[in-house]
Amino acid sequence: MKESIIYLLFDNWCESKQESEVVEAMKEAIKNPTEDTIFELSSVVEANAFKAGARSCLKMFHSLLMEG
Repeated sequence: MKESIIYLLFDNWCESKQESEVVEAMKEAIKNPTEDTIFELSSVVEANAFKAGARSCLKMFHSLLMEG
């Protein structure tokens, strides 16, 4: 079950449109690939993935409560 949830969250995140903050960090890292810009991109992507995962978990939890 845990593995299925992880795969579902990953698939949902991959299919979602990237936030403008992520796109800007990508552009900056491509334009100026320094350790700082790459670290910034990594941080922004990780934070956005965490937020998207948390939102998906809350939606699934809500569905379980409403259907149960």
